Amino acid sequence: MAPMRAVLLLLFICLGQGLEYHAEHQAEIHTPLSRRQKHGGQHVRYQRRPQDSIIQVEIGAHAQQRKVGQAPVTVATPLKDMSSEYTGYIGVGTTADGKSQFQARVVFDTGSTNLWVASVLCEEYPCTSESASRFYDPAKSLTQEQFVGQHEDIDITFGTGELKGPLHTDTYRVGPMEVKKQSFAMIREMTGSVFSSFPFEGILGLAFPSLSFGGIEPFFETVIKQKLLKNNEFAFYLNIDSSEPSALLWGGIDKDLYHGKIAMVPVSKPHYWALDLVDFRIGNKSFVKGPGGEKLKYLIVDSGTTYFTAPSFLYDDVMAKFPEANCNAVDGYEPMTFVLKTDSGTYDLKVTQETYMVGEPSGGCSPAFMKLNVAEQWGPAMILGEVFMRHFFTVFHRGSGDVKEAKIGFAPAKIGAKPKVPGETFTGAAFVQNLNEAQKMMRKASERLGQTALTPLSQA
Repeated sequence: MAPMRAVLLLLFICLGQGLEYHAEHQAEIHTPLSRRQKHGGQHVRYQRRPQDSIIQVEIGAHAQQRKVGQAPVTVATPLKDMSSEYTGYIGVGTTADGKSQFQARVVFDTGSTNLWVASVLCEEYPCTSESASRFYDPAKSLTQEQFVGQHEDIDITFGTGELKGPLHTDTYRVGPMEVKKQSFAMIREMTGSVFSSFPFEGILGLAFPSLSFGGIEPFFETVIKQKLLKNNEFAFYLNIDSSEPSALLWGGIDKDLYHGKIAMVPVSKPHYWALDLVDFRIGNKSFVKGPGGEKLKYLIVDSGTTYFTAPSFLYDDVMAKFPEANCNAVDGYEPMTFVLKTDSGTYDLKVTQETYMVGEPSGGCSPAFMKLNVAEQWGPAMILGEVFMRHFFTVFHRGSGDVKEAKIGFAPAKIGAKPKVPGETFTGAAFVQNLNEAQKMMRKASERLGQTALTPLSQA
């Protein structure tokens, strides 16, 4: 595998001529991220559940939002849980001693925009009155304000998961960064198996304002307007090893987390973090057009999606090129090339089998792809999710704040690097223990409701 990694790095460097590169200003804040484990703390590189164990964990570019009372929105293909939820902590509210009233474990999602946090209002399964007492409570915050505007609950649906709750305003903290008067939704109801599969206390959406419900100012827009960072950007380093910390970097990068230079590609449709896709090749063969004349247009980078995705007209052709096989037999699989439009021409982003084939405990390898059709006005598109981001250090750049200046940066990640994260994080066995304790609480609640008890993570 090491020689293939060297080839990937060489290709990345050689194909970067004429590109804009990141200025390499150092990050101001490092937020620790933790990745859920399974199997009693054993570290499996990529562990997927069986085909018949499908739950909805993706909350990214296919999520839909609506007011309560509106007709449900039809959402695409069910997604598989790959044990890969990366979460980190943000503070919300202010106590008398100046600290956050609640520390919420959230998913940082570049495929959605609104901010959701578990609140004292959430008392029904999978919440309990006990857990609700630990969630955000505006009555205990000195900086809380009523939201000015819409007073109905809003909701977000994705797969079989759904969140509902009212809008509110308060102060948020990410490390030393204090974001004042930030509007968000307090979670009143959680529906769907996604919320009982792992402790979940919120979503921090990091996509663009046009995706925000009702014109609510998104979190990162507030950060930009309040001039809280010298450089308006954030970057992900997602560690392959779930026992080691990952990190979300605010305001810059860390040179110790990637190889070479960071190639910057302009965002073409700033709703999602979408890039113009000129061509998609496997080896030397183009797959950009479908049999019915359909043509791929965009490549979306989404931290809230696990796999690579392909639209229906392309999915079967991709799967035919990457059959499941023993991991020792996939070294010869051809690389994928995403040809992206840049200000000076095109840029070839090459992804080898080391990234798109994932290992099973049995020794077999499977393609990390799923079928997903992005809404027509934003597609046809492919998505790069967490599997890709574990191998590529990824920067989301906003320039002065104007959406027209948005860019995404890519560089091969240094596998096994240790991000400079402060304090303790939920990693290793301690994280598993915390998750199992939370599921025990959920199981007691489900038993009181006469529902089937949940399976502890160590037995999943």
